[in-house]
Amino acid sequence: MPKPVLQALVLADQVYQDKVTNKFIIAGTFNQLHLRKKPSSETTVELPKDKDAEEAAEGLRKVQLSEAWVSGSPFVYISLTNIRGQAPLELRYVDLNDYIVMLSFPFAIQAKSPLDTIEVSVRLPVLPAPHPGVYALELLSDNEVLGSHRVTAIDGATDQKSGEEEK
Repeated sequence: MPKPVLQALVLADQVYQDKVTNKFIIAGTFNQLHLRKKPSSETTVELPKDKDAEEAAEGLRKVQLSEAWVSGSPFVYISLTNIRGQAPLELRYVDLNDYIVMLSFPFAIQAKSPLDTIEVSVRLPVLPAPHPGVYALELLSDNEVLGSHRVTAIDGATDQKSGEEEK
């Protein structure tokens, strides 16, 4: 049986679909993660002087620049064609240093005709990166890789220091 054809595999901060046009909107595409140590719980709280702002900020703490590198839970946008009936797929996140699969998401899609283009958006958990290196988000059909999106994890502390030295 012919395999599906991958037209797009995009990693982004946000993917949503317009309800009127059914178009997918992809915002904040990326291929790099900035690693950092967990923030200290000793960060001080700085509340504003304005009473209304104080009430709105109650329970919040000041965020340091080094903490703003976290990208949150990303989304992946996938566009496929040449699907005959139902196609079982698997989305995998792999450490290319040792080829260990760190996350795996099996799912299936269906098309009425192999000429149809099927678009899906999948919300992912925070992508693990236990060390600097290269990772891959892969889409598979019947254990065969249709395509992949490489993600490079860099040491955020080193990256921030080199950025400060350039100034």
